[in-house]
Amino acid sequence: MNSLDNVGFHHSASDAICRRAIQCSQSWDLRAKAAESERRLSQATFNDLFENGWLDLLAPHANITDGNRWSTLVETARVAARTCASTGWILSLVGAHTSIVRRLPRECIEQLYADGPRQLFATASMSPSSYFAFEEAGVRVSGEWRFSSGIEDATWLILNAPCSNHPDADRTARFLTFVPAKIAEISNAWESSGMAATGSHDIDIPNTLVPHSLVFSLEGVFAQRPMFESSEVLDKATLIPFLTTGIIGPLLGCAEGAVAAFISDAENARPRDVHRDSERFAHSTAQLHSARLLYASLIDRLCDESFCLSITSGTKMLEFKRDRAFMAEQCLQLVQRLVARSGASELTKPSRLQRHWRDIQVMAAHRDVGWYESMQSYGNTILGMGAIH
Repeated sequence: MNSLDNVGFHHSASDAICRRAIQCSQSWDLRAKAAESERRLSQATFNDLFENGWLDLLAPHANITDGNRWSTLVETARVAARTCASTGWILSLVGAHTSIVRRLPRECIEQLYADGPRQLFATASMSPSSYFAFEEAGVRVSGEWRFSSGIEDATWLILNAPCSNHPDADRTARFLTFVPAKIAEISNAWESSGMAATGSHDIDIPNTLVPHSLVFSLEGVFAQRPMFESSEVLDKATLIPFLTTGIIGPLLGCAEGAVAAFISDAENARPRDVHRDSERFAHSTAQLHSARLLYASLIDRLCDESFCLSITSGTKMLEFKRDRAFMAEQCLQLVQRLVARSGASELTKPSRLQRHWRDIQVMAAHRDVGWYESMQSYGNTILGMGAIH
């Protein structure tokens, strides 16, 4: 028994679906070392994620659950990350991309799923060479995009960039388009020591013409739709907070996994080593408790329709980003503390704790939980200096 055994899930999530993930977590644990070495998840893990419906929780064809789909996805990712953070990352961040697809016209959805329901949608970040150009038959796409998690197993790639010559360019800053993932030239640039199995490579898109039926205003797709008939807040509010907050599931799960690994190591340690470890263990578990409370608060806010429909006004979004970054920092610190005083002998052998340490450092460096920008923007606004852009 350890400190994770009695930890429940957020009240809005489907308990049954989350507990199903616990049943699979032993398999993910056994595969984690190989996944890190091979720098991608196994086909067996993707089979688990699809066959249990986790990667399709937010998809247009998703079955109705007994809980909020978004919080169920995040909580499932939290479970996965306790044993393999890369599995949790693919589940929550890549799996959440179907929330974009569910907002598209029916004919576009049918086109994207023409080859069957098992579709994986990767995204990538713009680079200086990312290029969109309007033509009569479609939008010309070329150039480099960065950090495309899951690209090696994706079927579709969601890209965005400005398109200055588009007839609607004066009404939207960026356009969103879908291209078959198979056309992407993968640069194998993901050499990070942590989160290795996410395969977050850079990609090059050769000169490709995308039909207008697969090109949309990014702001239009992501915008609020308060009158949309749905029981899911996700369908009514702006998508940005949901897409950028899914990271908290893998972050908390990775920290929980590190604590569990530390307990397991302590059970095999000599008595005097256990006494040596007591203070840092207690400190880290107190910090973990704090992170869990903040995690629950973040989910609470994104389950509140009135909050989500007003998050873009005033300081709500800045407060939300502040709390998200603070939660990430707490998770990072508690794992670093457990590792920092482990001693050289513990660092000379492979361990789950070391893997969680590598992984959480990379997750905490993600821009969606960036410490300086989040804190500085909030502080400047409250102190009357104006938000940093």
